[in-house]
Amino acid sequence: MTRNEKKQRRIRQLKIRVISTLLIFCLVIVAGGCALIEKNKESKKVVRVNGGVVEKTKNVADNSENTSTETKEETSKTEEKTTKDNKRVIDPNKPMIALTFDDGPGERTLELLETLEKYNVRASFFMCGTSLSRNDIKVEEILKKMDELGCDMGNHTMDHQSLPTLSSQKIKWEVEGVNDLIKKHVGHGAKFVRPPYGAGIRDKKVSKYVKAPMVCWSVDTLDWKTKSKKETIRSVMNDAHDGDIVLMHDIHGWTVDAVKKIIPKLLKKGYQLVTVSEMAEAKGCKLENGKPYFEF
Repeated sequence: MTRNEKKQRRIRQLKIRVISTLLIFCLVIVAGGCALIEKNKESKKVVRVNGGVVEKTKNVADNSENTSTETKEETSKTEEKTTKDNKRVIDPNKPMIALTFDDGPGERTLELLETLEKYNVRASFFMCGTSLSRNDIKVEEILKKMDELGCDMGNHTMDHQSLPTLSSQKIKWEVEGVNDLIKKHVGHGAKFVRPPYGAGIRDKKVSKYVKAPMVCWSVDTLDWKTKSKKETIRSVMNDAHDGDIVLMHDIHGWTVDAVKKIIPKLLKKGYQLVTVSEMAEAKGCKLENGKPYFEF
């Protein structure tokens, strides 16, 4: 083989090597591009909703409108699930107070319920037949809201008379009348009875015909007497402690104004604001018909 032939052979071998290298490089680029496309097709978008995490698969072939619609649908479903699963948890190891209201419902009871809902707290309402029979307030709307929130519905008798002074039949009517009025709107009667003035709680005749636990109170704000938002706030903040049942009246505007300040103040101090039934359960107390309860 001549020198010229050897030179041409080396040139051919070099060309082959260059072409092979280029082919391998192209194949690597093509394979990497395909893998990237597949990865993009199955890429996941994380959406955080109310503290929860939703993983949504996003297809790059989808247009932006479809992606936006699907994201909204997933968000809506997650928000609905979060709402349904958002149950109140009462910690028996943390201090709690039961706010209770007598003589309603009143003109601002619905506003009071909205305040409870805002702070995710609950209260107990001991209602009178005279108030439940009013036509100038939205009684049914109020009771349904009360029931929906999970507040205790209590019985404060039909016309607020001292039970020990009444006949057995009249006591029965005073209690059953209120239960019938509540049941007409929400399908069930009251859980407890609060005898007006706390009278008759040790009376055998009263206990016999009340036929429900008698819930009294351990802190009386005297809001009906002071007629003062400031004094009502002072009474609760100074006198109420763990296990106390606080007496107020939702028929007074100054009381509703006071409660709007009381709730965040008590929450800031670490209190759980609960219904009487929630507190009794948390404290391990089984309520019995005809027996009085002042605190837990």
